[in-house]
Amino acid sequence: MSAIREVMGDPGEFWDELSWTDLSSAEQALFSTLGWNQTSWEEDDWPETSDKYWEDLTSEEKSAAKKLGFTEDIWDEDDEEDDEEDEDEE
Repeated sequence: MSAIREVMGDPGEFWDELSWTDLSSAEQALFSTLGWNQTSWEEDDWPETSDKYWEDLTSEEKSAAKKLGFTEDIWDEDDEEDDEEDEDEE
């Protein structure tokens, strides 16, 4: 299996800079666990897991997220920011 990059700083920003084809097969597999595929990645079509709080993720999803550099605080912070943006649009 291919290597998984070590994320420095905000994992959301880190991964956003890469296209699906830039990801190793191991990274693609982890993101697939979180609901991503090449089309959703390239079209910025966020999967259902992005709307979940950490406590609502399955153990497999949490494991994938951790390996990709996310922590509970970072994951939930991103989710809370999305909630605030949704409220601003209403």
